[in-house]
Amino acid sequence: MANSYRLLIEVAAFTPNAALAALKAGADRIELCSGYAEGGLSPSAATIMWVREKVAVPLHVMIRPRIGDFVYNEVEKEIMLRDIQFCKSYRIDGVVAGALIEEGDIDQDFTMKIVKAAYPMSVTFHRAFDLCRDLPAALEILIKCGVHRVLTSGGEANCIAGLQTIYGLLKQASGRIIILPGGGINLENVAEIIKLTGISEIHLSGKILVQSKLKKQSNVSFTSTGEVDDYHWFECDPRVISAMAKLDS
Repeated sequence: MANSYRLLIEVAAFTPNAALAALKAGADRIELCSGYAEGGLSPSAATIMWVREKVAVPLHVMIRPRIGDFVYNEVEKEIMLRDIQFCKSYRIDGVVAGALIEEGDIDQDFTMKIVKAAYPMSVTFHRAFDLCRDLPAALEILIKCGVHRVLTSGGEANCIAGLQTIYGLLKQASGRIIILPGGGINLENVAEIIKLTGISEIHLSGKILVQSKLKKQSNVSFTSTGEVDDYHWFECDPRVISAMAKLDS
């Protein structure tokens, strides 16, 4: 694909090893998380510190204190703000967060607190955005709050299904906020996404299922979510990221 701009590739890394693999494979930015099976949670303090020491590219950290909806109580909000302060103290480049109210709208007051607490770090509003009842209205609220980018699949299960909505959000944004497509992006569909939207950044995990070296001794199970269990989990596949980084977008 020959075009006039270079595509920025953000890789969601759910382990420190995944972050290093993504870096070596050519990721432009890393979103550091934990809890793949839970949809992404805040990583530990030690993980943040260690990855910051090893990774020179921009590093964004997920701020999400628990699994479940994005309607947070005061305790959870306090924890999120403290996590943001911790990230700032360790020279993290950005945070990834999102909060809603019960009606399915952006929690505007708390989002403004997040942006203020994070400054001068970048703030990405994550795919909680896709649960909003009115995406164009939600986008205007995020712009008003000073959010820098929004991660979205266009309110659908994946970016291909939400492609027309993503394109509409890009037109609406008109440079006021970055629209970051994410959800189901891979080498097979990225060209179509770029062609139909002209986006400048993409978000993916480029994941590969790995198998534990532990010999199974019993049927005791602590984790079981689809492909992920106590003996299988996802890491970053450097081959996918390397191939994506070579796309001449």
